[in-house]
Amino acid sequence: MSWNAEELTHRAVEIDAELARRRFPGRSHDGLALAVVTGQGRLVGLLLADHATGMPHPQLAGPAVVEAVHAARRAAAETGLTTMRAVFGEQDHRRRRSPEVREDEESFEEFDFLSEELR
Repeated sequence: MSWNAEELTHRAVEIDAELARRRFPGRSHDGLALAVVTGQGRLVGLLLADHATGMPHPQLAGPAVVEAVHAARRAAAETGLTTMRAVFGEQDHRRRRSPEVREDEESFEEFDFLSEELR
């Protein structure tokens, strides 16, 4: 598949708009919180279980909210990634490595910067 920059930009804008319209729910494992995000990961809804406000330990609601938001964003990210791969193809960027340090390059790991010789 061959694309030029203009086509790539146009298609990326279309995908972004499509993801902005979609909604992805996520729930905490205890069912205390439900979050809804767009395909872009923007939080658009948050529901707490009715009993959440009368809990003896209301501080437990915070982690449930975070867990629900993470679950929703994870679902949105998976869908976005699948969509992008379907359109633009699979590219594994994990194979990229930072350049190896060559043996002839000086390492400052064991260099004493406070030595008298430098003053």
